[in-house]
Amino acid sequence: MKLNKKLITGIGGVVLLLILVVLIGVASAERKMAEKHAVEVKLAEENAPRPVRCEKVKAEPLSRGHSYPGVVKASEETALSFRVGGPLTEVNVVLGEPVKKGDLLLQIDPRDFEDRIQSLEAQLAGAAARLANARQDYRRVTQLFEENVVAQADYDRAESANDSAEAAVKNIEAQLQIARHALEDTSLRAPYDGTVTAQRVENHEMISPGAVVLQYHAIDKIEIVVNIPENEMGGIPLNRTDSYVEVSFPALRSQTFSARLKEWSTLADPLTRTYAVTFELNVPEGVVILPGMTANVAFSKPEEQALVLTVPVSALVAGPDGGSSVWVYDEEQETAALRSVQVGVLSGDRRVVIAEGIAEGEHVVVSGSRLIHENQALKTASVH
Repeated sequence: MKLNKKLITGIGGVVLLLILVVLIGVASAERKMAEKHAVEVKLAEENAPRPVRCEKVKAEPLSRGHSYPGVVKASEETALSFRVGGPLTEVNVVLGEPVKKGDLLLQIDPRDFEDRIQSLEAQLAGAAARLANARQDYRRVTQLFEENVVAQADYDRAESANDSAEAAVKNIEAQLQIARHALEDTSLRAPYDGTVTAQRVENHEMISPGAVVLQYHAIDKIEIVVNIPENEMGGIPLNRTDSYVEVSFPALRSQTFSARLKEWSTLADPLTRTYAVTFELNVPEGVVILPGMTANVAFSKPEEQALVLTVPVSALVAGPDGGSSVWVYDEEQETAALRSVQVGVLSGDRRVVIAEGIAEGEHVVVSGSRLIHENQALKTASVH
């Protein structure tokens, strides 16, 4: 019996050992499969086309000029208020939503103003009846006076009564016109196409005349204000008829717009010794430029020289010899080849002249150029 127990114990140990060996083998196989999968995923990622942005090389005038930072302002800014007071009963305001001229924004309870109009209309009716009676008396007395039937005093009293009745009617008509205007003023409407930027009251509040209730502005046309140093002010063309600048915005990469000179200050800021110059820009449809955004204003002066080839500064990468290179994109192969170039002077603030190494009509990678290698498959986000 004791022998059987030892035998059973030994067999159990062997079984446990076999199970342990099997588990270790399974874990090792799973680990190898996971490592193989990770390698395959890495290879797939390396072989997947990398997105880049390209630009077609073209000849253009060499641009030399100055650029300055600026701040965007709305072309029209208005603090809206009611001309009359009363409890607010309607609010049709959603901040940021476009509003058309004449749209109802806020409404004050009009009942007191309507009652005032009804009261004045009744008074006007009574005054009109008294005027009609006074006119009849005046006509009768005038006829009798011409026939020497009544005295001068009676004629004067009839004339005065007629004039007083006419004045009373005109007075009530004027009050009625004022009351109707006040009724119209219980509705606050948009003065022009624009957007509500701030709401300072809530529905059912009591509104006081003249208190600011909404901030409103128009952004279909914007202003860009730049501060020009005093030692550079003399070189800025200040002519409203033909003074245009190129404006770019960090929030709108790779987009530039032409803005026109609107006004400038002839009084320097006492602290910075700069002069404020304002340009205006009609915002294209579909483009969002908001007040408070920063801008870059470039006073471009194309030189009357031979055209040059330029690329964005972002297209330049370090070559194998330590010089400058660009990636030239092949549209048929959908790959790019690294090519050494000879760099010239800057053209504006963001472009550089390429003296040798590329030809007009070729495409260079301008975004993502530092993340690609030879013969790598590429996917162009845009070619222009």
